[in-house]
Amino acid sequence: MKKILLSTGCFIILLAFSFKQDNTKAFKNLYALEGTWIMKTKQGNIIGEQWVKVNDNYLKNKGFYIKGTDTVVTETVELRKEKNEINYISTVVNQNNNQPVAFRLTSSENNTYLFENLQHDFPKRIVYQFTTDKTIHAWIDAGKDGPAERQDFYYEKVK
Repeated sequence: MKKILLSTGCFIILLAFSFKQDNTKAFKNLYALEGTWIMKTKQGNIIGEQWVKVNDNYLKNKGFYIKGTDTVVTETVELRKEKNEINYISTVVNQNNNQPVAFRLTSSENNTYLFENLQHDFPKRIVYQFTTDKTIHAWIDAGKDGPAERQDFYYEKVK
């Protein structure tokens, strides 16, 4: 019985250490977000994100759009690694009473980072997929079991 308990305890410790290492590596890979990313809409406007690395465990973002000569901030994001979690914390102007909404990283495979909050109305998922070192395909959707509601963003790094 003692051997089983000892083996189980060692397995749990190794699993926890492995998860922490994976999150550290995943967060370091997200440093690639640093910079300014834009996409042009069909209407000729520009949508963008400007990411800044604050420290080894914190990136911040301002989402914006440019229409003519006007630049409007639409969202701020905090990307934080805390303990064994990575959270994408979004505050969207004029939504959710201007309160932040957290999405937890649930997958980080093949240069694709999936953040989920299944209790949120929309989006339930936020995904960033690095397609090259200068391009990102990002999207938001209603979750795998939700309606086929999805918005895609094809960003190119400009600086």
